[in-house]
Amino acid sequence: MRIAPGFVPSDEELINCYLLKVSMGIPLPWNLMSEKEIYGETTDPWEVLQDVHWEDFHSETKFKHVTYVLTKLLRVNGMTRIARRTKSGTWKGQTSGKEIYDESSGNLIGLSKMFTFYKNKPKGRSGEEEEEHGHWIMQEFSLAGVCLNFELKFKDYAICRITRMFPKEN
Repeated sequence: MRIAPGFVPSDEELINCYLLKVSMGIPLPWNLMSEKEIYGETTDPWEVLQDVHWEDFHSETKFKHVTYVLTKLLRVNGMTRIARRTKSGTWKGQTSGKEIYDESSGNLIGLSKMFTFYKNKPKGRSGEEEEEHGHWIMQEFSLAGVCLNFELKFKDYAICRITRMFPKEN
């Protein structure tokens, strides 16, 4: 799936124009995001995202790909905690979350959390798995506040902005 060039929505737009509508069961006029299961112990980010289109961004020192996906959150034992493990690693939280407010009303509408993917290394001498940074960064957007007052058909969905970083080759 190809993301329209220049598709750089604000955090508020991702919540109000995309995630809230999808969660209410309202079809989007065009399909900008693939629905992918990025959490779960059967796949890894590079497997799940191998068929999505990546927008390319370049700088003097880095080359990065960015894509947006809609994903279902996996709750641990049906509770509030979300399982973010994959087949060979974990999405580890880098922030506790940023609140997103509607500009016109000032109401809380969503949350944004940053994650970095860490790939498990083989077990070390101590028997514990070591971790290696995988150069994948994800910003996860979920509904909160007044958005939870709507009649939602799909409550446990999030939009993820996933960035894959590479060092620039000389």
